[in-house]
Amino acid sequence: MKDSSLLVQADLAFTVGNDKQGLTLLRQYNSANSDDAASWHRQAVIEEQIGDSSVAGEAHYRCIEIAPNNAIGYLYAGYWLQQKNQQTKAAALYSLAHDLDSSALALWQRSDISAATQLRSRQANKVMRQVLSAHHKAACAHLVNAERIEEAHWIRTTDKTLSYGADNFAPELFFIPSLSIKPFYSAKEFTWAKQLNQNCDKIRDELTTAMQQQLGQDSLRPYLDENYAGHAKLGELANSNNWLAIDLFKSGELNSNIAALFPQTLKALSALPVYCLNQDPFEVFFSFLKPSQSIAPHFGQSNHALTVHLPLDIPPNCYLTVGSQKRYWQQDEVLIFDDSFLHSANNQSDRMRVVLIFSIWHPDLSGDERIAVQESFKARQQWTLERPSQLNKLRPA
Repeated sequence: MKDSSLLVQADLAFTVGNDKQGLTLLRQYNSANSDDAASWHRQAVIEEQIGDSSVAGEAHYRCIEIAPNNAIGYLYAGYWLQQKNQQTKAAALYSLAHDLDSSALALWQRSDISAATQLRSRQANKVMRQVLSAHHKAACAHLVNAERIEEAHWIRTTDKTLSYGADNFAPELFFIPSLSIKPFYSAKEFTWAKQLNQNCDKIRDELTTAMQQQLGQDSLRPYLDENYAGHAKLGELANSNNWLAIDLFKSGELNSNIAALFPQTLKALSALPVYCLNQDPFEVFFSFLKPSQSIAPHFGQSNHALTVHLPLDIPPNCYLTVGSQKRYWQQDEVLIFDDSFLHSANNQSDRMRVVLIFSIWHPDLSGDERIAVQESFKARQQWTLERPSQLNKLRPA
């Protein structure tokens, strides 16, 4: 049972200006009532002001330990690390705060937020951009012919002002400024496109046979999971059966449960410059858009890759809009576009639209530059995985 009398005495001491006594009583309260995250947070802030800085770190750690899903705890702990000139560690905690609450790094813009939290939010925004921009450049610095990739931007953490140079163009994750920009690419620009078109019958037959004989409903998933529930454009399709997918590759991993059903499809893909972060394609899937359904206009992740649609079953009145250009899918004819442009899809028919979707490297990128992109993404992924270890810097001895 909590000894609230200590907290009452601490409040009284702070009220009459006896801050040292108040802090002593607050320490005693927290030692006796170690599961009170709010009180640990309060102690951490006061320790920074008039107490012991190392004890402040312990208090921040206790606060996060008790309330690991509260972004404010990470924001304040990150600021404590920043004040100790541990910028990289601070950025890790600021990033964790952002993961928990995407508004954490923008709270400084709100008038209803305390000045102390505004300060920490502003610093978090600044430090995150500085540290991760430097991290990106360092990941590319030792690579050959990587100058253009070194000057690329991780959109959410860049320390530079962005200028895209095209209307309705705004990749959400990664942007390489010097690449050519246009909504659609002619299949004639790519030597492999004709051969892929000629494989349509084999790919379609494999999908039909698999669906009829071996694949159950478990093989189809909503293309957008619950993580998209709060997305401004795509929230309505989160966990929706209106847009379904069967994965051949997802996040760089082969779907070994069904791979044996698609030997011709996988063979056809192996001859293409498919975008990958490791040795395998990053994402390849059959996309099913139900009748009378649409995919709202949205921006893709990056301009270092182009999106390819291989239309397998196309009813009338099915089309894709990229930027301001509208194209109808044509059965067995490859469609290539840059999804960094605002784009949407519509099926205004009474039956399912089916296409095979994958990404290819942007044709402007050299082999060395592709390696540089991969290294930058791997470095960012590794940094992301290592963030929780920075909490140990707060852990009491």
